[in-house]
Amino acid sequence: MKRPCLYLLALIVFLPFIKASAQTADASATGISRSFNPAISVNTLFYAMSSSEDTQMWPEMGLESGMHLQEASVEMTSNVDVYLTSKLVLAGTEEEGIEFEEAYVTTLRLPVPVSIRAGKMLNTFGRHNLYHLHHMAFAEPPMILAQVFGPDLNEVSMEASWLVPVPWYMDLTGGVLNGSNEYLFDGEEQDDYAYLVHLDNVWGLSDEWTLRLGGSFLTGEKGLYYPDEDRTPVSAEIDEIVSEVWGTDLHLKWRPLEGGKYRSFTLQGEYLEARLNIDDDRTDPLRGYFVQAIAQFKQKYRLQARYGFFNRPEDLHLYFPRPLEAEFGPSNDLDGERYSFAAAYVPTEFSAYRIQYNIIRVGDDYEYQVAAQLNVTIGSHPAHKY
Repeated sequence: MKRPCLYLLALIVFLPFIKASAQTADASATGISRSFNPAISVNTLFYAMSSSEDTQMWPEMGLESGMHLQEASVEMTSNVDVYLTSKLVLAGTEEEGIEFEEAYVTTLRLPVPVSIRAGKMLNTFGRHNLYHLHHMAFAEPPMILAQVFGPDLNEVSMEASWLVPVPWYMDLTGGVLNGSNEYLFDGEEQDDYAYLVHLDNVWGLSDEWTLRLGGSFLTGEKGLYYPDEDRTPVSAEIDEIVSEVWGTDLHLKWRPLEGGKYRSFTLQGEYLEARLNIDDDRTDPLRGYFVQAIAQFKQKYRLQARYGFFNRPEDLHLYFPRPLEAEFGPSNDLDGERYSFAAAYVPTEFSAYRIQYNIIRVGDDYEYQVAAQLNVTIGSHPAHKY
């Protein structure tokens, strides 16, 4: 009787290790850890910012003075079966409650050479819009993206991607969006959808250099009112407004074959133009761009710089985000720029520390900011986007 008892005891002792080994093998096969089913991670972003101005020019497009919990998010990823993978992201800030930032499924295999994403998701316009806040290299999104999309372009939608059969990597994505973005769409009818096209190209210039170029176009019906709390009608004489946005994106990356763990360089930028087609009469465009560079000179250290610019014509003043405190009349064109310089210490994939200095100009007014940010992730999570 003693020998069966010993076998049972050995099974109890070693069963957790056998299970962990199986989970590790599964993680290697799928790219997602199966320690949790689904894989679960929690991210928190904290920052402290000091400004040269008692009244900030544009707090809704960047950081606010003081110490803040910038965002807390929970991300869950899982393979549903051999046909689908699923992702769910819950996020919240100090001022807003927890909400579904993303909740979508992606097909793994179809009888046609197309991959489909469906649900609520960050849409494929350019590259930067696909990043969650804790994925970003700087403490806030670029000015022009905040001007055109507000916080981000995040819609209940369906996107289909086709890998074009050419000698290099070319991905063509088409999407149908619910059209609920407050500044661009939010049409009068339930079937006022928005439509998206994105073309992505990647070339391996050498064993160490990679170039990525893309183009995007987005259009959809816009509601006949200004995007404010009172929903003020635009004009009784206007029958239709259509939003049109196009953009280009660039991503150049260098990582040496020897010492690539310790050194790398990334140059990234995007240009956007957004205009309104009001009864077949197009407005002048809201336009702008950003360019950012990230240099990794040791395994855990990075130096970063970014420049962003936008110009908004007077006839778009009431349609897009504007400074809450500063006085900018609707009869004026408005332009702004932001220089950002940062140093980051990234000891592991689960934590990062950043010091950032901003020089902001809106119109003729300047503001100077110094910010410190802490980025912490716990749990199992898939790799960040390229």
